[in-house]
Amino acid sequence: MRLIRPPLFALTLTTALLTGCATQAPTDSGPEPIDTRAEHLPRRAFDWQPVIDSVAADTQAGKARVQTTPDNALKLTLEDDAAFGSDSATPTASFVGLLGRISAIVRQHPSLIVRIVGHTDSNGREGYNMQLSRARAKAVRAVLIDDGKIDPVRLNAEGRGEAEPVADNATPEGRARNRRVELFLTPFP
Repeated sequence: MRLIRPPLFALTLTTALLTGCATQAPTDSGPEPIDTRAEHLPRRAFDWQPVIDSVAADTQAGKARVQTTPDNALKLTLEDDAAFGSDSATPTASFVGLLGRISAIVRQHPSLIVRIVGHTDSNGREGYNMQLSRARAKAVRAVLIDDGKIDPVRLNAEGRGEAEPVADNATPEGRARNRRVELFLTPFP
């Protein structure tokens, strides 16, 4: 009987182990986090009228805009001037009141999850604007958790900086529209 040399034996053993590991099924690492942007997840019909009614005064005052999306989410756009002071991530008192009304609706409907997206205009450095948009989104999330008593698992906050303008940054009016926070309320079964 012929003996296998040690280096060749180690290489053969390593190859066999790696081949075996590559063909094994992955182990279950627990439940997947909720992805509020997952387009493959089923969406159920939802009556948005109570939410729209709860922010009607804010929409009439120009502090918020409301629209439904084709995938049955509700997009609530909150204007920056009504939400935060200039160059600040601290919510105004009136904005905290608006978030309180939204929190009440979210608490009443446990199937709703909320994605919070912060935006800025193009004034300043791009990196700073990204940090500011993230800080504002996180501040909104903190208000919804602390004051609104919403389970943090139902909330996702992200910043987009100046990357997604809705108006021309060359005008003061356009920059004001670009400074905003968007809340996407999405029903899941």
